[in-house]
Amino acid sequence: MPESRTRYLVGLPRGKQRVFLSWRLLADDAPHEPFHVERLENSGWKRVTTEAITGGTCFEETAPSREPHAYRVVDGAGAPSESVNVDPRAEATCGALDVPLNPDDTFHALILGELENNGRMGYVLRTERHGTVWIVAYAHNGRHLWETDTRLPSVGGWDGSTLHVPFLCWDVNDDGRSEVVFPRFNGRYPTTSYDLAEPGERLVAVDGATGNVVWETEWPAVKSRVMMTVGHLLGIDRHAHIVVLDETYRDVTLTAIDGKTGETFWRVDQARPAGHNLDIADIDGDGVQEVICGGVCYNGDGTVRWEAEPFGHTDLSKPAKIDPTRDGLQIWYAVESNNTGVYLVDKNGKTIFKEHFHHAHYGWVARHTLSPGLHPHCAEDRRRESQQGMDEHFPIFLSDGTHWLNLTDWQRKNFVPVHWDASPIVNFIIRKENKRVVRLLESGEIEDVPGGKLPEGGLYERNLACMDILGDFRENIVTVDMERHRLIVLVNPTVTNVRGYSPSDDFEYRHDRSQLGSGYYIYLSPPETIVERPSVG
Repeated sequence: MPESRTRYLVGLPRGKQRVFLSWRLLADDAPHEPFHVERLENSGWKRVTTEAITGGTCFEETAPSREPHAYRVVDGAGAPSESVNVDPRAEATCGALDVPLNPDDTFHALILGELENNGRMGYVLRTERHGTVWIVAYAHNGRHLWETDTRLPSVGGWDGSTLHVPFLCWDVNDDGRSEVVFPRFNGRYPTTSYDLAEPGERLVAVDGATGNVVWETEWPAVKSRVMMTVGHLLGIDRHAHIVVLDETYRDVTLTAIDGKTGETFWRVDQARPAGHNLDIADIDGDGVQEVICGGVCYNGDGTVRWEAEPFGHTDLSKPAKIDPTRDGLQIWYAVESNNTGVYLVDKNGKTIFKEHFHHAHYGWVARHTLSPGLHPHCAEDRRRESQQGMDEHFPIFLSDGTHWLNLTDWQRKNFVPVHWDASPIVNFIIRKENKRVVRLLESGEIEDVPGGKLPEGGLYERNLACMDILGDFRENIVTVDMERHRLIVLVNPTVTNVRGYSPSDDFEYRHDRSQLGSGYYIYLSPPETIVERPSVG
């Protein structure tokens, strides 16, 4: 028999002895690769499917008995997947992983990364324990890998939280192993809150699997308002650099640090505010990533590539392929001060369109409709005066600057985007009461998505990871159940005949999701990977 293949197989009980399975279509599989499902019996593996599955990559059956069963899938060449055990007696759930956390920890944020260098995403949490910030790592299956005390106070940042301790996971030194990078303090921190950096603060890169130090260097920032990200400033085929942003609302300093050595690569002072996130992306498609800090774009060597038209603090920014008719990427800005409003800027820094807002605040870039490209959303904190009076102004923009839909105040406060179902169009988590996944209709109304009921204790806000890490191509929700104090990974538990390759095969998707642990992450829809696009009603 051919060698087994990891297909990120997941199995869930669905009640009344039903069992749901979901697996990944690998990048080298044919679009309609045939699969059979097998169940382990006393006599060995027994085929369950009577006909090969060539539609979706999921399956549901009624188990023949109430005992736990092992399942696997076999591809057209006869290669089996890994196996999973499912207890058909258990209550129906969408939870694929449920890991107890340290009861002394208060959860603040998480990132995902290939910690064990086996193609499987692990989980790194930023927590508070006894007044300091801890970094805690878990394997893909929930096994505890390592933890470390940063010795930095848990109160700081610009809002009294832990945002002064950014963290990321990436192979920064090109050794084929992932590192986790974060600041920490050598010794006992002199105060109980973090305002300005103290002598002794370091930036450290540790091995993702073991937590052992790979290198450390002096922490390059001074202020508590900091962001940190990673990118390939010498080219996608070269090792990465870490870029740290010091300050947000006023003049800022950027420092690029070599991912191999920890040495400073370049450092620039910027006489212009930045934002609550720091972007790195290859905006012109030449294989080298650029740094976007507020309204300024830097080449990989730290020289200024362009400055956008004059505006102030950017509450959010996001490079993305918003208008597919244009070369390169565009950058979506929500500007909070000095010429406030939303801006779409091209790869050369020229404004494509802009619209005045009193206070452009929070948003995402997603595929809301089958109209070409991606569609940015931005919410305004205050109502806008119009001929009809004071209007709620929470629009979703099309790529030409026109409005597709105006969200309600309740929607913009409660929506968290995720590609949960098999449609190319984004869904939304309702993050507060009656937590669930819904579909936004062109009428502006919402409808529940099958299988979208979520655990009520889950935290579905900015400290949330939405990424395809197991099962088929639909995104998973990774978060913490605050009521039960557990790390959870959620999977859409419904069968679909739609099939797609995993967006996690895409470098830009993986790199985008590496930005989760710093500042305000702005959600971006994954690339379209569906083999045959379904119709959307």
